[in-house]
Amino acid sequence: MLFVQNQYQYLVAQSIEQEDIVMHQFANQEYTIDFKFNVAGQKCVIVGSFTASPEESLQLLLLLAWLKKSGACQLILFSPYLGYQRQDVQQEFVSGLQAIDKLLAGVGLDRIVTIEPHWATSLLSLDVSVDWHTSEFIFYQDLTDFVDAGFGFIFPDAGAAERHAWILQKFPTTAQGFFHKHRYADTIKLTNFQGKLSSRVILYDDILDSGQTLIQACTILRSMGVQEIVIFVTHGFFHGNAWENLFEFGVTMLYCTNSVPAAQNIKHPKIIVKSINFLLQKTI
Repeated sequence: MLFVQNQYQYLVAQSIEQEDIVMHQFANQEYTIDFKFNVAGQKCVIVGSFTASPEESLQLLLLLAWLKKSGACQLILFSPYLGYQRQDVQQEFVSGLQAIDKLLAGVGLDRIVTIEPHWATSLLSLDVSVDWHTSEFIFYQDLTDFVDAGFGFIFPDAGAAERHAWILQKFPTTAQGFFHKHRYADTIKLTNFQGKLSSRVILYDDILDSGQTLIQACTILRSMGVQEIVIFVTHGFFHGNAWENLFEFGVTMLYCTNSVPAAQNIKHPKIIVKSINFLLQKTI
């Protein structure tokens, strides 16, 4: 049985049936959920994210609890973007996904399925098991075409190179390199390029937020003699307008997935959005 958060309705093909739920809120702001079906003994897949609005996140948590209480035998949360999780690797406090994990385990969630989490190692300590897909399944053919055309790989930092180690495995003889990223209070600085640089490069990262890191990387690459740049990112948020400047720095094409609504809705002649719908269908 399939349940879908409003923001992710675009991921569900018309041929896939999903269940309708009615969530009421009383005058005192308490919620109640009305099911018109029996979930007892059923596998339930819920498509949603706790990066949604606070109201939708609370409704998602309540839905999970209600399904478990109603007898669902298996609860799987398909959450395409699981969150940035940077604070989860700081051991002096608990926040972000670690806190949500306690709530999810408490309502009986069995498993989370996601795509290219930013800090995959932090997921190993969660109470709820997490299965994650790399972007290999989404971008591999496009990357192969560019590699065959003479493109090498560049990562904005060593962390990105580590997260995408599958690229080295799939393209071991292709030129690859990365910068060192330094974070300051209000800026990011890329320095000390390491690796091999080709004249045509694939700039690869997991997240495009405002695009400032990628803009800086493109600026440096152009100053180093790179003639053509294509960008691949898994999660494209496209916050603000700064990212539009990427196409002034030699970027000829940008690839991303529709893992977040902002990418699904983006309309730009040089941006290609790849669908993750098949991963949802595989989970169902």
